[in-house]
Amino acid sequence: VLLGHSIGELAAAYVAGVWSLEDACVLVAARGRLMQALPAGGAMVAVQASEAEVAEALTDAVSIAAVNGPESVVISGDERQVLEISERFAEQGRKTKRLTVSHAFHSPLMEPMLAEFRRVAEGLSYQAPRIAVVSNVTGATAGAEDLRDPEYWVRHVREAVRFADGMRTLAEQGVRTLIELGPEGVLSAMGQDAGDAQFVPALRSGSPEAQTLTAAVAHAHVRGVPVDWAAFFAGRGARPVQLPTYAFQRERYWPERTPAADTADPADAAFWDAVERADAGTVAEVLELAEDDRASLTAALPALASWRRRHRTRHVADSWRYRIAWQPLADGPEPVLSGTWLAVLPQGLEGHPWAAGCLRSLTVRGARTLPIVVGTADGERAPLAERIASAVAETDGPVAGVVSLLALADAPHAQQPAVSQGLAATLALVQALGDAEVAAPLWCLTTGAVSTSPADRPAHPGQAQIWGLGRVIALEHPDRWGGLVDLPETPDERSLTRLTAALSDPAFEDQLAVRASGTAVRRLTRAPRETADATPWQPHGTVLVTGGTGALGAEVARWLARDGAGHLLLTSRRGPAADGAAELRDELIALGADVTIAACDAADRTALAALLAAVPAEQPLTAVVHAAGVLDDGVLDGQTPERFARVLRPKADAARNLHELTADHDLAAFVLFSSVAGTLGNAGQANYAAANAYLDALAEQRRADGLPATTIAWGPWAGAGMAAAEDPDGDRLRRIGLAPMDRDTAVEALRRTVEGGAAVTAVADIDWARFAEVFAAQRPSALLSDLPEARGHLAGSGGQVTDQAAEWRLRIAALPENEREPALLELVREQVALVLGHASAAAVPADKAFKDTGFDSLAAVQLRNRLGQVTGLRLPATLVFDHPTPTALARFLTAESAGSTTAVTVPQAAVAAAGTEPIAIVAMACRYPGAAASPEELWRLVTDGADAISGFPTDRGWDLSGLYHPDPDHQGTSYTREGGFLHEAAGFDAGFFGISPREALAMDPQQRL
Repeated sequence: VLLGHSIGELAAAYVAGVWSLEDACVLVAARGRLMQALPAGGAMVAVQASEAEVAEALTDAVSIAAVNGPESVVISGDERQVLEISERFAEQGRKTKRLTVSHAFHSPLMEPMLAEFRRVAEGLSYQAPRIAVVSNVTGATAGAEDLRDPEYWVRHVREAVRFADGMRTLAEQGVRTLIELGPEGVLSAMGQDAGDAQFVPALRSGSPEAQTLTAAVAHAHVRGVPVDWAAFFAGRGARPVQLPTYAFQRERYWPERTPAADTADPADAAFWDAVERADAGTVAEVLELAEDDRASLTAALPALASWRRRHRTRHVADSWRYRIAWQPLADGPEPVLSGTWLAVLPQGLEGHPWAAGCLRSLTVRGARTLPIVVGTADGERAPLAERIASAVAETDGPVAGVVSLLALADAPHAQQPAVSQGLAATLALVQALGDAEVAAPLWCLTTGAVSTSPADRPAHPGQAQIWGLGRVIALEHPDRWGGLVDLPETPDERSLTRLTAALSDPAFEDQLAVRASGTAVRRLTRAPRETADATPWQPHGTVLVTGGTGALGAEVARWLARDGAGHLLLTSRRGPAADGAAELRDELIALGADVTIAACDAADRTALAALLAAVPAEQPLTAVVHAAGVLDDGVLDGQTPERFARVLRPKADAARNLHELTADHDLAAFVLFSSVAGTLGNAGQANYAAANAYLDALAEQRRADGLPATTIAWGPWAGAGMAAAEDPDGDRLRRIGLAPMDRDTAVEALRRTVEGGAAVTAVADIDWARFAEVFAAQRPSALLSDLPEARGHLAGSGGQVTDQAAEWRLRIAALPENEREPALLELVREQVALVLGHASAAAVPADKAFKDTGFDSLAAVQLRNRLGQVTGLRLPATLVFDHPTPTALARFLTAESAGSTTAVTVPQAAVAAAGTEPIAIVAMACRYPGAAASPEELWRLVTDGADAISGFPTDRGWDLSGLYHPDPDHQGTSYTREGGFLHEAAGFDAGFFGISPREALAMDPQQRL
């Protein structure tokens, strides 16, 4: 239904189809021209009064121009008389307002123009309206004959606008949503007295039209107005997503997006938008082409649009690519050390040149060294912690530093051969130092683990696993981490001096490589954009893809098939039995590739060798893509060699086997899928970081040996990969600055990286403003200092921790004693809210146990680190377990900040059971299909043989229309329309079960059960 106001009714009639566009323009132009040609003068005043009250005050020269509401009337006519009438109403306390107009419209002063306007109206063509129009003249729905009668439009100029009557007509017709198409939302304000109707203005002064129109459409949509969203989103790549199937506590759980500054040229944007829409007319207008040139333009548009999409995808892909660079560090003055330093050495390698040289260099430069030799027998956490505690107890003061050379023991671990002895011992050392309460910084030394230049071959890539582990230690235990130093094969006096200088320097530089030419420090930099002369890689022959049936492996396989690979050999642990393997094979065959899907564990050298031997001679192996991997995340305190082996075997062992077994093949590409967890570190992923750091070093070693190798350290992919399985919506990753990458763009980044020639490239969509602050929140880091977009966000992070903590202690000390604990409680709640993703500290109950609010071990580490940074206190790893509520933790912090070392613990109630008491059922509850919500109802269901089968529930977010398929063998569907369901599973109270918003967002109804 359409309703206009004055000239707006002409627009409504045109929209309804009464006139063609040309005739509507003729009538509107004539109306405006003839009105403006009238003599100036007259006035219009809005009066707060009813129509009946105003009618009694009218004269022959003044009439009602509009009835806008029960108490809103506009009078119009002779200026003097209009003002006299309005003044009388003002004296009665009524509101009046003179309108800013050029003429007195809808008044007797319009009559001189009516004859000419009639002549113009009679010369137009009229059609019956296709949409109902509510008349301004009558206030009722206009008949088709009225709208087609020229005399109606003459009356429309002169008579009053009966807007209020029109609103009543809409209300009687059940219209409850009114979208206003006009400036300033005037009618929306005017119609507020029209019952429960909701006005939605499409334009607002000072707001972008696209934004206000989209908001208006959305507002109408939620009011129940049908919207053609397919047309709205056409060409934008939008897709529906499932919303949570249950309500929370009226809090916003959608990620907030900060719009980027719009620096694009509007004309340029309009041109390319028209190109991608294949709108030849708009493109021709922008280019100012003659009519004769438009035919050739139409033929060229598809090619232009394709070029534009490729260029944009490449631009985005290049913006995600990073490399590691090593910058020279100038030699400083002769280093000086002091205090006691623990030197942890692997058993059997006490005489290694670096072990002996390091001990001597520390001693010469002022340190008292305390060697601790770690063997296989006492390399476990508990005995090692006991030995360290005993050794430290015999020293004169606190330990100043810890130097570990355990990485030198690169032989396999006796029980877990996928883990080196040095890696297992380093993990135990980190845990044991914490158990022994040694707060001194730990420095881990390696030899030949990293490459600082193409000529610097990493001789021991296995030791790079220590570097992956170390980057995670820095994030989980920033208060007791020193750094990583890679050393040359043999020491000399200069290298020993440079090593000691690194140990004596504050830990801003914590990733260093000592070489004969000097010391280099590790930096993350942007990868150069690939140029047009990069050598394209055309896959041919057989390409092996490990993890080929997984989400990432399948994307790689599709890319290879599209680019012409003749034979794809896809491996996974389940092979053809993997979910979706058959469909993937069919899809790849349709793309033109021969496909073999094999069940093969690439970490099994014998099985892999047999698989490679079976590659057909007519399709020789030409490329390898290693995309396999598993996760076993957990904080360092809970890691074990077994958990490390579980991750290292499919990632590192498999890569080593692929490297050795294909060394005699003429490969064009050897691609390893690594992770930014290995490049940058990621709390909770020490084993995964270690495995991926090895892949990076292996690629560097292969390149130095003249073999092809490309490692890609991936960030998260959207909807694919292990990160997507852990964080389906990507919200947790976005909060730390890592956005899931579009798959097509990620594949383009893969192609450009393989063709680019670098051994190691990181590919991730990183919001540096957010990531840099999180990354360096607990300790300073120079790794990101060469990135301009990150540098500004590092200045206030990490480097000012000491000043911040001192400031905080002064502020707490200045408070009266009875106000300190409440202030600390507020601090604790603020930090808990940040860790769990709550909007504010108000969402954190003071007396609810951390474990009941959604804390896991990683969240516990994050909270401890945050509190340690703010307060400057050294807090134990078991902080939230020893003090299980915010109140208890605040009480502990109060005692610590006052200098007390007495921990305030919350007593735990103990329940003793009588030895002779039989088992007693004290309570029972259940929920079953068939509305069985109690044991009695369950028993009734069984004894009565009741039918508990029903249709699919409608509150789970399932696509019911696409769920059913009559073929039982059809993948991903159900061949029945019924089942046994709990129909109230969506009524889930996350808070009651102590589940944080971050976890609740990722839970489906099955998990809630």
